[in-house]
Amino acid sequence: MLEDEVDRARLLAAVGPAAADEPTLRAALSASDSREVADEVERQRRILATALGNVINVLNPSLVVLGGFRATIAERDLAAFELAVAAQALPHATEELSIRVASLGEDRLLIGAAEIVLADLLADPLRAAG
Repeated sequence: MLEDEVDRARLLAAVGPAAADEPTLRAALSASDSREVADEVERQRRILATALGNVINVLNPSLVVLGGFRATIAERDLAAFELAVAAQALPHATEELSIRVASLGEDRLLIGAAEIVLADLLADPLRAAG
């Protein structure tokens, strides 16, 4: 399974800290000059690119947004990652494809939770205020 191979715990084990939030993990990976860390990141990039290529072949999306540690893996060289994904997908499936890193970053869960709580207000502000 993808979760067994593209795994945050494997990155943490390679880079050193037992626990880290996304910005700390990103900084630790960027600062590392360890061959072990580089090899693990590259291994996970290859597996993630293959998995995304397969998903793209089946679903044919126009946009793939990566968040969390998967965004960290991809953004180390996003252009090369996009090429690796395209190499694993059918050519017509990648013609209009865009791969992006989630812009909400580590706030994505908090913002999502706030949207759930405020869903009624956002859907109908006048009814919720009355």
